[in-house]
Amino acid sequence: MQTNCTLFAKVVKNTRLKTYRVVFSFDAHNRITLRNAALATGDVANFSDSAEYVEHSVAQAIAVAKKQLCTDNIVML
Repeated sequence: MQTNCTLFAKVVKNTRLKTYRVVFSFDAHNRITLRNAALATGDVANFSDSAEYVEHSVAQAIAVAKKQLCTDNIVML
């Protein structure tokens, strides 16, 4: 069953490991962190990867979130 809830996505940088991850949350008013995330991916890309690879990895993470969280309304922050 699909819902009309708005899902907010944010690409987070981990400077210690030099990687990117995507965090998804339904709460837009508070700060999006791993604690209040509805879904958090693992490390999707490294800082040294090309921009095309990072965009492709983020797009794959969004596709997985659409299926798992049953919504098509995703807003990137």
